[in-house]
Amino acid sequence: MDEVKVVVAHSERATLRVGDVFLKVDSDQARIDVEVEAMSLAPVPTPEVLWRKPPVLAIAAVPGTTLGRLGGPSTGSPAAWAAAGAAIRKLHDAPLPPRPGRAGPGGASSRWRRNSTTSASCS
Repeated sequence: MDEVKVVVAHSERATLRVGDVFLKVDSDQARIDVEVEAMSLAPVPTPEVLWRKPPVLAIAAVPGTTLGRLGGPSTGSPAAWAAAGAAIRKLHDAPLPPRPGRAGPGGASSRWRRNSTTSASCS
C-alpha cells in the first residue's frame, strides 16, 4: 500500500497524495468546479480528472520527470527547465475561464472596471 502524504492542509482545503493520485478535499465546491473547468481549457497538459465526489476531487499525477524537490538540488537539465518555463508562460498568457460570481471577461472582477470617481479602480 502506498503512503499517504499531506501536500497541503489548511481550514479550506487539504491535498493528499497516495501513489500517483492526488485527492483534493475542499470546503467550497465552486472552487473545485472552477479548477476542473480551468484544467479543461488550459493550453498545456494538465492532470487527468479521475473522479469527483463532493467534496473530493481525485486527479492523476502529471507524467514526466521531476525537475527538483523543494529544498533540494535541481535534477533537471537547463533545457528541461526552459521547456517547463515556456509551458508556464503559455498557461499564464491564456485567458481565465469564467468564474461564478465574477463579472467581466475571463472572470475578472469589478476592481478592473472604470468607475465615476477614479480613472481606474484597483481596490
